[in-house]
Amino acid sequence: MSALSATAPPPLSVSTTDVPADLLRAIVEHTASANSLWQPVFDEAGELVDFRYVFINPAAANYLKRDNDSLAGQLVSEIVSQFKESGQFAIFANVFTSHTPFRREMMHPVMHRWLDISASRVGNHLLMSFYDIHDIHLAAERTKAQTELLQLVVDHAPSGMMLLEAIRDAEGEIKDFKYLITNELNAKVTGFTVEQMTGRPISSLFPGYQSLDLFSVLVQVTNTGETVQNTFTYDRYGVKGTFDGYYLKQGDGVLFTFVNVTRLAEQQKQLETMNRDLARSNESLQQFAYVASHDLQEPLRKVQSFGKMLADQFTEPLGPVGTDLVNRMQSSAQRMSALIHDLLNYARLSTDKEALRTVKLDLVMQEALADLDLRIQETRPTIQIDPMPVVTGSATQLRQLFQNLLSNALKFQAPNNPPMVAVRCQPANPDHLPDDLPRDKAYWQIEVQDNGIGFSQQYADRIFEVFQRLHGKNKYTGTGVGLAICRRVTETHGGGISVMSEPGKGSTFSVYLPKG
Repeated sequence: MSALSATAPPPLSVSTTDVPADLLRAIVEHTASANSLWQPVFDEAGELVDFRYVFINPAAANYLKRDNDSLAGQLVSEIVSQFKESGQFAIFANVFTSHTPFRREMMHPVMHRWLDISASRVGNHLLMSFYDIHDIHLAAERTKAQTELLQLVVDHAPSGMMLLEAIRDAEGEIKDFKYLITNELNAKVTGFTVEQMTGRPISSLFPGYQSLDLFSVLVQVTNTGETVQNTFTYDRYGVKGTFDGYYLKQGDGVLFTFVNVTRLAEQQKQLETMNRDLARSNESLQQFAYVASHDLQEPLRKVQSFGKMLADQFTEPLGPVGTDLVNRMQSSAQRMSALIHDLLNYARLSTDKEALRTVKLDLVMQEALADLDLRIQETRPTIQIDPMPVVTGSATQLRQLFQNLLSNALKFQAPNNPPMVAVRCQPANPDHLPDDLPRDKAYWQIEVQDNGIGFSQQYADRIFEVFQRLHGKNKYTGTGVGLAICRRVTETHGGGISVMSEPGKGSTFSVYLPKG
């Protein structure tokens, strides 16, 4: 007796009165599912140890990469690798011995594809069928992952979300809306849980909400398909605040999202209040400028006029001491007049909003030099100026800027040292821009270099502040406002200013103005 024996299969019985045998076989052979009929194989002890192919259709043979006719009579373990090691044999043996049908979607350990496998005992044979669902399974997994990701996004979105479906009466009129989907943020705002809201009509949670503008907007979007975006203030059902809402028609309903902008609304009100206060402050500053330019200058002119009369007509009675006091008074009055004038110019940079226009800096330089004509005649400097670009800005302010820089270059000189001033222009290197200027914009770099007394680089920021002076007023005249004006002008033009200096070796001021 051989080691393996097979029970003699009973003849397959087919009801000839219902379906012809050849037709039934044709159906099985041409079905899309893989079907095979197995005969159990027993050892000498009567233990089930394998199965043998009795019939296999082309769909099943295709997966085994064999011809179906050549498989009849072959042991399954000889055709399917790792049939026993993978646990497949144990599954099918249990189906045969226990008469318990089996069906499961599983990754086949040999084919490495997802299959819908079923097996059942038919008489003394095992009918095994499977259908390749690998692509369908992967698509379902992707859909599941996308659904989970979408739910994760919805749950963690910074805005409240809800998908609402219209509830209509017999006449088709919208009487209410039902929550299909909602997220945690919306639930937190309303005081309910997602579970309490999902599938419920809104009116069951918020009775009478149909009287609110919100309901009207939902009905409008559902019926017209119009997308609506609005800002609304809400103070009902324990929910209070200002919200930005966005309504998008979805099916017979609305996808409604909202963002709580209560804090932004409060900040906007504060900003509006601050703007009004700033406008009043600017108005007060303009009034101060008017007083400074008229009412304060008038008494100073009288002090200077009377002082000149005293000096001219009463020199002898005053004597040397009195004359010296009058001269000091005159000098102080002149400095105060210059200070008021400079402060007025500084204040006007913030309050006077001159329309920006195309400005030729060559012409600005010529006008600045013309204003400094007397100083130039006194100092007899050497001045070299590169061709200047055209920029957008205020000609008046830019003239103030370069007049102050040129004036300082001529003023802060050592005795008996003829001034030398060079004004150069080039496109600015982005790596050399001041830290507060963006690197994605193009600038002109205009340098004003002198051979003056210079100063320590540690004071490079201090000199641009109002009333900051590095030298005594008796040695070098000035009010300490000029460079503050220079910085303010560059800032109002979207640029900046910096300086490099060394005591005894002069200074180089770099002005950065936007191109175009």
